[in-house]
Amino acid sequence: MGSLNKSLASFFALTLLFCLAGCGAIGGGGGSNLTITVQAQSTSIQAGLSDSVNSTVMHAGGNPAVTWSLSGATCPNNCGALSSTTKSATYTPAEFVPVTFQVNITATAVADTSKSASVAVTVNHSLGVDCPSGSEAALAGQYAFLLRGGGPGGFMVLVGSITADGKGNITSGLEDINSNVASPQTGLTLPSGQSLYTVGSDNRGCLGLVNSQNTLNIYRFALSSFSAGIAGAGRIIEFDDTTGNGTRSEGFLVQQDAAAFASSAIQGNYVFGLVGGDSSGGRYASAGVCTANAGSFSNGNIDTDDAGVLETNLQGISGGYSVAATGRGTMNLSTGSGQNFVVYMISGSRFIALASDALDSTHPLQSGQFELQSGAFDNAALNAASVLALTSFDSTSSAPGAAVGVFAPDGTGNATQVLDINVGGTYTPTQSSVLTYDVSPNGRVTVSGPAQPPVFYLSGANSGFVVGTDAAATFGSFEPQTGGPFSDASLSGTYSYGTDGAAVGSRLTAVGSTTFDGMQNVQGTEDDSSPAGLVPNISVSNAQYSFSSSSSPAGRGTLDTSNNINPSVAYIVSPTKVIYLNPPATKPRLVVVEK
Repeated sequence: MGSLNKSLASFFALTLLFCLAGCGAIGGGGGSNLTITVQAQSTSIQAGLSDSVNSTVMHAGGNPAVTWSLSGATCPNNCGALSSTTKSATYTPAEFVPVTFQVNITATAVADTSKSASVAVTVNHSLGVDCPSGSEAALAGQYAFLLRGGGPGGFMVLVGSITADGKGNITSGLEDINSNVASPQTGLTLPSGQSLYTVGSDNRGCLGLVNSQNTLNIYRFALSSFSAGIAGAGRIIEFDDTTGNGTRSEGFLVQQDAAAFASSAIQGNYVFGLVGGDSSGGRYASAGVCTANAGSFSNGNIDTDDAGVLETNLQGISGGYSVAATGRGTMNLSTGSGQNFVVYMISGSRFIALASDALDSTHPLQSGQFELQSGAFDNAALNAASVLALTSFDSTSSAPGAAVGVFAPDGTGNATQVLDINVGGTYTPTQSSVLTYDVSPNGRVTVSGPAQPPVFYLSGANSGFVVGTDAAATFGSFEPQTGGPFSDASLSGTYSYGTDGAAVGSRLTAVGSTTFDGMQNVQGTEDDSSPAGLVPNISVSNAQYSFSSSSSPAGRGTLDTSNNINPSVAYIVSPTKVIYLNPPATKPRLVVVEK
């Protein structure tokens, strides 16, 4: 990887002298000679640095003005940008340079356009200089990732895997992309020697990927779940929409277990949760369960919500799957007109999936996860408090929604639920419900009590996926609370975080690193991509958090970064995980914080 050293090379000047034949005046002067001098502050720079270039035009009675231009093998696609005045220019390469190249910066005399001088600048293979760096060993091995997003043109999903060498290089990788504006792109490779990453001491980093279609993308991430100094997971956002009119996406990455890179690794009953969109712009969500054995799915059960159009308790779902030695595989399910997927193995008990058919009226664009079931299922499988994390999107009003709260069952079919909900900026705190539930032997859970009750599918005791029965296609997951009773001391140390929700292309996305001191104080650094553009390395200081062991429901608290004006509401899942909701956000999202 190219060095990210910010120091500039020694001063360089290249002078080309041109003499004009004859004795006629130039530009109204009276001299016969014209000399152009071009000086560059540096002849070797990194991605994202700026290089000052100056010109001097000398001749009798002269005109000092020049016009500036760029040329080189990478121009115009990845040439960089040149801003200029009459006598000087500033050259700035792209934020990510996938290969070292040379660019020529040329000044042409306005007084005589046949006369010019150039300086050659080498731009080194590197990521932007504002990327945190120096701890690249924290990312080592093979990682799968899933990003959902979009922009003015619609929505997209990207899944794939990368292999990081612990030194800043991505040595190999794969990508699959599907969207509502282009045909699916499957099986794209990440050629060795072009993609790069950095990691800083606070576990934040940058990632630049180049795929086999020569598409360049930049991401920011924050790492978590460390073992022996190597991250096991992280949150990630796309970070190349400089104008706010391009594409944004957000998601997660997780370390893969190469022992699961075979079809035989998928064996047993798997619960799945998938979410995305339909061909009319509505939200589509599904959850279900199926049995995997020797490359075939059987005994499938699924519930779907297509913007309020429901298919409830569909049974007899079948299909097949195959996994290659790369960890990437394919599968199909006999839902509706049948749907094909690409999958990336995380372990034998978990994999991610992306629908790979072109989006149409019978093939929604959906993605999500499959998790191996553990345990037997009856009402006793729901017997302890779990944190619910839900998102939604009402296509009629274009209102995204987010909710977080606690589901507290008693193990016999009764439960209470408390949710903090924000739909399009309308915030409803601690909405309480009294529920009853019934757990089927395959882990499907029906709920009654509230209007439009959701359906749960259990992956284990007190954990699984949620699919709604409402027009906004509510979707999410739940996991048991552990480590209580909770207080300020429950959160201590460095955590990573990232946004998660619907309508990604029209709102802010963020990743960051934050440190809780166990005594109400929190500080960190964040990277934002939004319709206003990119803002890297935002300092978050003098913030406070508050959790009390007497809170009801247990684990509910606040994070205040704005002098107690509309503080974020938070629910502790465990001492290593907390989920926040911002009450005043008109385009709400969840913030998932993990250690």
